Formats: sequence, C-alpha cells, structure tokens
Amino acid sequence: MEYGAIKPLTSESGFEDIERLAGNKGKSLYLLGNNGVSVPPWIILGTDVFKCYRETAGIDKVIAGLLQNFNADNAADIAAQIQNTVLSTPLPETVGTLVKNALTSLGEGPVAIRSSGKEEDGNDFSFAGQFDTYLGIEGLDDILLHVQKCWASVYSERSLLYRHRHNLGFANVDIAVILQRLITADLSGVVFTVNPASGSADELVISAVYGLGEGLVSGLVDADTVVVDKRNGALISQVIGEKAQQVGPNGNISDVPAEAQQQLSLSSENIQAICVSAKQIEQNFKAPQDIEWCLQEGRLWILQARPVTAFKEEPKGDFQIWDNSNIIENYPGIVSPLTFTFTQNLYSKVFREYCRLLRIPEKQLKEMDGFLGSVLGYMNGRAYYNLLHWYKLVGTSPFYNLGHKMLEVQMGLDESLDLAACQEKIKPYQTDSRLEYLWIRALSGLMFFWYFFTLKRQVRKFRAAFYRLYETFNAIDYRELPADRIYAYSKQFEQAIIARWGIMISLESSIGLPYGLLRLLIRRWLPDAPDWLEVAVIGGIHDMESMGPALEMAELASHARQNPEWERIIGQTPAKQCSQALAEAGADAFLAKVDAYIAAYGYRSNNELKLEEPDLREEPGVLFDMLKVALATGAREQNASAAHERDLKALLDKGLNPVQRLLFNIVLGKVQSAIQARETVRFCRSRTFGVFRNMYRAIGNDFARHGLFEDRRDIFYLRLEELKGCFEGTISTREIKPLILQRKADMDIYRTMKALPPRFVTFGSVLGWLQKWSNTDSEQHESHAADDDSRELRGTPCSPGFVEGRVQIVQEPGEFTGGILAAYRTDPGWVAVFPFADALLIERGSPLTHAAIVAREVGLPTIVQIPKLTQMLKSGMMIRVDGHSGTVTILD
Repeated sequence: MEYGAIKPLTSESGFEDIERLAGNKGKSLYLLGNNGVSVPPWIILGTDVFKCYRETAGIDKVIAGLLQNFNADNAADIAAQIQNTVLSTPLPETVGTLVKNALTSLGEGPVAIRSSGKEEDGNDFSFAGQFDTYLGIEGLDDILLHVQKCWASVYSERSLLYRHRHNLGFANVDIAVILQRLITADLSGVVFTVNPASGSADELVISAVYGLGEGLVSGLVDADTVVVDKRNGALISQVIGEKAQQVGPNGNISDVPAEAQQQLSLSSENIQAICVSAKQIEQNFKAPQDIEWCLQEGRLWILQARPVTAFKEEPKGDFQIWDNSNIIENYPGIVSPLTFTFTQNLYSKVFREYCRLLRIPEKQLKEMDGFLGSVLGYMNGRAYYNLLHWYKLVGTSPFYNLGHKMLEVQMGLDESLDLAACQEKIKPYQTDSRLEYLWIRALSGLMFFWYFFTLKRQVRKFRAAFYRLYETFNAIDYRELPADRIYAYSKQFEQAIIARWGIMISLESSIGLPYGLLRLLIRRWLPDAPDWLEVAVIGGIHDMESMGPALEMAELASHARQNPEWERIIGQTPAKQCSQALAEAGADAFLAKVDAYIAAYGYRSNNELKLEEPDLREEPGVLFDMLKVALATGAREQNASAAHERDLKALLDKGLNPVQRLLFNIVLGKVQSAIQARETVRFCRSRTFGVFRNMYRAIGNDFARHGLFEDRRDIFYLRLEELKGCFEGTISTREIKPLILQRKADMDIYRTMKALPPRFVTFGSVLGWLQKWSNTDSEQHESHAADDDSRELRGTPCSPGFVEGRVQIVQEPGEFTGGILAAYRTDPGWVAVFPFADALLIERGSPLTHAAIVAREVGLPTIVQIPKLTQMLKSGMMIRVDGHSGTVTILD
C-alpha cells in the first residue's frame, strides 16, 4: 500500500469506503449528514492511513510480536511498549501533506480530533471511553501529534484488556481518526431517545451544560436535565443543576454567572429543536440513540450518535433499583429470615410514625404504606435497599434536591440517581390538587424545621425516655419465662419504642441539610481546599457515647499490661478459656473490669443488628480476641487527632474572612451536633436490638425445651409473621419443623451462590430477575480486578494522615494483629480495635458511617469507598496510605 493511493474520507465519499475505513463513529457522522442533520464539517483519516503508516514505518511486526505474548498479567507493560513505539516513530512527510491538504476543507480555527474504532459503539461491544478524543487543537504539528495519540490509544491497557476479556483477538485492531471543526458552543449536552433510568421508549431525556460538553462528560458540572414526552413534546419533569462552571474551546474552565446557574439553560425552543432532531435520528437508525449535541447562537449541531445498547428491547414491568452500599455495614452476608423481617417491620412502623409527626394526612399516609413497608429487599438471603423508596422518604422533607444528594453521600452510593428521569417514580404521595400539595408540603416543612431547630432537646427527651424503657426490659431475666410471657413483653417493648423513635428519623436530614450547605460553602469560599477538608472538617466531636467501646478497650489493655502474667494469659490462651485462666491466676480485679465492659457494651458487638449473631454476653471470648489485638499492637498516638484539628484551624483561618468564618462555624456546629445526636441514638438502637435478641433467644430456648424446635436457634429461620403466628394462632405446629428445615437448606444454598452485584436494576418481577441471574454463566459476573496492574487505588478520604506499612485484610475484627487495617466492610463492633491500627481502609461504606466518624475522632487515617480494595491488595503488602487525597499506593 502506498500513501499516494490514499485519500481522506469526506461526506462526498462512497458509502462502501466509509463502512470499510471510517470506523463506527465516522460512519455515524456520514449517515447523520446524509440524512439532513446539521453536523460540523469533518474529514476522516481512514484505517487505511493507520495501516499504511504501520507498514511503512516497520512497526507492524513489532506490535504483532508484542501482542503474541499478551495476557492479563503483563497487559500494562505490553500496552506501554506498543504505545511508546507508535508515539516515538516519526510520521512520513506524506502523512503531513495528506492532513494539511485535508484541513483546507475545514476552514480556519481549532478542531476536535476523535478516534473512531471499527468495533466502537457497536451493537455488541461499545468500547465506551476507551479511545482518545482531543478538543481545541490548532496548528499542523500539534494536530499531527494528536492524530498519533489517537492511533496509540487503540493499544491502551484498558482497550487491550477489553478485547482480551471478550475474546475479540488482536487481528482486527485498527482505528480511524476524525478531524472535525470545533463548534464554540454556548450550550452542550446529550439526549437519550429512551429513558435510561426507566427504560421507557416514550420519553426523551436531555441533559445540558453551558460551554463545551466536556464539562458534562467529565462530571465537572452538574447538568440541567429535562424529561420530555416523545409523543407530544410535553415537558414531564425538569431538574436544574448547579452548572457552576463551564468549559471553553481551549479547555479553559470559567465560572457561570449566579443568575444563569439558577435558571434552566434550555429554552422551550431549544428543547423542541433537540427533540425533533433526536426523533429523526432514532427513526433513521431504527434504534434508541445516545446523541451528543451543542448549540451555537441558537443553531443546533449534532456531534455524535451511538446506539443505546442496554435497550435492544424495551424492558417491561415496574422499574426498581437495589443497592447494598450502606446496609452492608450492619447486615453483611447472609441474613436470617427473622432478622430481615424484624428490621423491615421496625423500619415500616418507625417511618410511618415519622411521617405522622410531620402532619402528613392519613389519606396520603395510607398511600405511602405501600413503600414504607418495603424500603428493604431480601435477595438470595441478603439485604438490599430499595433505593426509589428511600428517595420517596427523603421527598417528605424540605429542600429535596439537597436532601437527595446528601442521602447518596450518607449511604455511600457509587452512582447518583437521575432525578429528572425518575421524577414521577419518587413522589412520596399524590394529591387531588396543586393547592393541597402545597399545603401538605408547607405544614410538613414547618414541622420538620421545628424538630430540626429543637434537635438537642428532642434527643435529650428521647434518651431519657429510652433508658427508662431499656433498664426496665433489660433487667428482666427471660431465660426461665414461658415463651408467651416473653412474646407479650416483646410487643410492649416494640410499641413503646416506636412511639418514641419516629422523630429521631429527622436526624438523617438534620445531618444532610447542614452538611450539604457546608460542602457548598467550602466549594464557594475555599475552592483550592484539599479533598479531605469536606469530611475532616466535621471531626472534633469528642464527647460521643459511641466512642466508649474504643476508649474502654484501650483502658482494659492498659490495665492488663500492668501484670505480665495477665498479659501472657490473654496473648497465649484460647479466647474461650481466657476468663477461667485469669480467674485461676487471681485476676479478679481485672475480670471485674471485663464484666463491667460487657455489661455496658455487650450489645455493641460484631454484626450487632443481626439477631442470629451472638453478642458479648453470649460469647465473651470475642472480647478477649480484641484484647489480644490491643496488647499485641499498642494504642496509636492519640495526639494525631489534635494535630489534624490544628491544621484544619490554620487552613480555615487563612481562607475565610471573619464573617465567613462565623457563618461557617454556625453551620459546622449544626452538623457536629446532629452527628453526635445520631451516634447517641444509634447506640440506643444497638441496645434495642440486644434486648430483642435476648427475648427471641429465650423464646427459642423454651420452644426447644418443649419439642417445638429441634434446636434453640431454629427461631432465627422463621419470619416475624410466622413467629407471631405461633402465639396468635395463624400457623400450624405441623408447618414449623418442615419450614425450618427448608429455610436451613435455603441458607446453605445462598452461601454457595455467586454474589449479586452491589447495585442492580430490575423490571417487573424481582423473582424473575433473580431466577435469570442464577441461570446465567457465573463468568459473566466475575470481577476482573485481579487483572488490573495498577499500583494506585483511590477512594473517599475520611480522616487525613500519611502512613506507610504492611496491610492486613481481615473479615472480622478479632483477626487483626496490627499494621494497616483493610476490610471489605466494617460495622460498629469493629471500633474497639481502631485505636490499635495504623490506618483504616474500607472497600464499601460512606464518610458518614459510624466507623468513619469514630476513626476521625481517634486520629486514624481513613479512606472508604475504595473499589476492588480487597481484590487488589494482599495481606503483607507494603503500601502507602494518603488520607488527605484518598489514595493507596502499592509499594511492593
């Protein structure tokens, strides 16, 4: 092949050449233009140009030789070698001449340079985001360099691994390059011709930002989003994004005027023009499309169109989103039927009481019962949030846009909900008129703010009432009572708790609203602040009841160290035998302190909200496992937290003027007060579950004594309504034992089944989706994290600090023996070992979980939401933890 025979592809080229040489993105541009759509002028350097360059320069054989030995383990090295080869091999003069001549048809000014792969944006494989695009490039030399970079991007590590995992081979690795006149856009965005959230083919979803679309693609800008009825053009819903910044033609970022931020960027004429063009494009391509567009001085330009491969067929049935991001902290792994139904029952009743206190009318409350009773889902024995129902619950409070964002932060959700696309699905209730809706919103908002501003008093009242109840019901010895008496006590306790707990639900919003405002103030007043500031700023809450276990564990360890014999016994004796061995060694005073710890914190144990899990009162040996950790490692320096607070104060003093600092401190104080109150209430929750655990365990003992159960723990295999049926006459004695046997078998099967994704969407019957999932090839669901050769992981920083050391990955806190503690998830029962770790890394969770809050207070560098943490790291690895930026670097 000779360069002289090669010509750039243009809109005048024949379709056969376009299909053969232009790549799918280039073919889409050609078809768009030929169907009357306004597309910026373009020319394409076809795959034949790249092929001829490789052959002429003699690098084809080098690339083929490197790819012959490609595997997942050496992917990064092979990719780097090939890309260096492409970028370091000079371009022949003929290529420069070819490009120079082609550019004359585009006119003066900057160009966009886009890669266009043959397999990209296809019906089966998208290669989404794997090939490079460059905007605002000018000058022949710079353009040629970026053409070469586009060629090199086809050999990126990510692209080669994608081919490898999908068995695509390397024989057809090829790329075309599009040179397109860059439109200096006033507005840019995307339009989906099918609603990507609901799957509805009758809805168009448009997102828009000021300036170039790079602000939307990169996630820099929170876009406006509108949902339009495709059939009649009616506006279904709209959400106005922050749009605080915009990207200019040279990649420069500038602020958007305040008045423009607060209004919808799209006019009704803009929306109509985009809808008309989108429907035309969908009709031409005969499939749902994801379309990039921009507006310049009112003229609409279409930049790209690609098929929405996720909707080859329109999904049928009710749309739901399931996520276990935060619930996994308290309900990890397999959850017993009794725990799940007990928790669902409490959630339903407490949430209803909360809505009643907000003065939501009974008519709307009855309607809301449909989702208040199903905010959780039970999927193959595991607990999930039904996210749409949580968004509905948040919708009962004021400032919904801010509230839903903070819900996502508090839950640690990896993916934000497209509010515009789901607007109708997350309305908490319906009304007969707009006036009725406004009246309910005003009244519930007024009540919410009453509770919000009287939070401290409300929590004090709740705590006083709670501990009167707790002390009464906790003091009862249920072990010798008949089951019916215990059940009666459980009903009394439940009714009394629910009547007082409803208002405490406002605590989540009491954190979310001021914390959301705090983040806005940081972004506005401290734009150059480090990443960790948004989370670290809410530290310094020293007087928290939930800190008790960590502090007392450190005190126990200190007391044990005073006697070398006690320390030796704890370190060398099996945990279950420690108590007896210490008694024989005359450690009565120390054992009295152990008993006092268990009496105070016995319910705050590992997996404390799972009723089937034994607590410290049932298995005190777990406490000695944690003591072993404390004695083996020694407590970390407690002045670290104070040092962070000094750094924080200095940063705020330097960046804020006196008025700003005053306002900042007011908002910060509200956040800290709400977090402290929530931690107090959650400690009460642990005690509540502990009392119910005692009750149900005693009922199980009584049923086993009378032959109704084979084993006392069989009670945990019943659902709550079935247990009630045992006392209320709605279940037969002949049903119980076969039912329990079946549930035990189910639990065993659930443990062996491949894990469900952390987040997934269902349409129609959830049972049908689970069945379909179970029948698919497990290899489709396996993570390929082990193939990733990256030496840096990134998560959400929660507590600043730098640490280098050996990491230990554990599943339970008692397994930890020192160093940097890493885990897939944690729960409140882990906090007792935090003072003895050098740093804390958690794959799931959020910066507002109990673990993150306590870690900040003990000055423990902490990062959460680290994708693939437990797959990429191995115990014993030397790593560097940067709690300021949220990065983990593998050093060996």
